[in-house]
Amino acid sequence: MKRQTAVLLMLALVLGACGAEQAETPATTDTTSPYDVFGEAFSDEGAVPVQAVVAERDQYVGKPVKIEGTVAEVCQMAGCWLTIQAGDGDNVRILVARQESGDYAFTVPKDISGRRVVVQGTLAEETLLEGTQRHLAEDAGREVDEESLAPKAELQLTAQGVLVEKS
Repeated sequence: MKRQTAVLLMLALVLGACGAEQAETPATTDTTSPYDVFGEAFSDEGAVPVQAVVAERDQYVGKPVKIEGTVAEVCQMAGCWLTIQAGDGDNVRILVARQESGDYAFTVPKDISGRRVVVQGTLAEETLLEGTQRHLAEDAGREVDEESLAPKAELQLTAQGVLVEKS
């Protein structure tokens, strides 16, 4: 009897975890918009090119901002982050906001590399330690470059919404 209860409890936990994952479906299905919307809908008006944000980071860190650019890579495990190309290897990482429960507020499709996006959220500068860098490389489906694993600064934006240009 205890074994059956344990098996049922385990099954409930697994099914509950699957149900907590957000779908990669757009929040809106407006056929007139040039974008698919993930998370909160917003206008692309006033978006700043990612290169300008990187060049003038002190002006934007700690503040809400809209950034536009081309997706370099996407988390292949859950669609919970992406990076936007800023040139010279200075990408900006976009993190999906989390709900109070800890679940992601939304996720993005895993196949949007190379597409233009506009993201809205708050910009921060974070230091990535070796373990985090390994984890992010694995999530992206790429090999870890052991020689470049020294702690490094990275611009990150926690997104409330992402506009993905329709293909």
